[in-house]
Amino acid sequence: MSAATAAAPLNSSPVMLSVAADASPGLLSRLMGTLARLDIVPLHVYARRRADVPGEDMLEVDIQLPDTASAYSDRVAALFRNVVGVHQVAGSV
Repeated sequence: MSAATAAAPLNSSPVMLSVAADASPGLLSRLMGTLARLDIVPLHVYARRRADVPGEDMLEVDIQLPDTASAYSDRVAALFRNVVGVHQVAGSV
């Protein structure tokens, strides 16, 4: 059993993290690698490339964490902020 599964509060709920980052080929694998190191499998991942602003080529990634990982959402967000190419991470319950 993973640490995320063992220590999750009973009244937890899924958390959505939204990541804004450079549109680079390795960005998604770096984000998923961060989750893999924490033994977290996301419920949902949605990525879209935004090149509608001249001179900006951004990737927007929405990642829904399972309720068992909601207690770790602040840690995950902090780790995502340290990923090369990430500009902003926002979360919601």
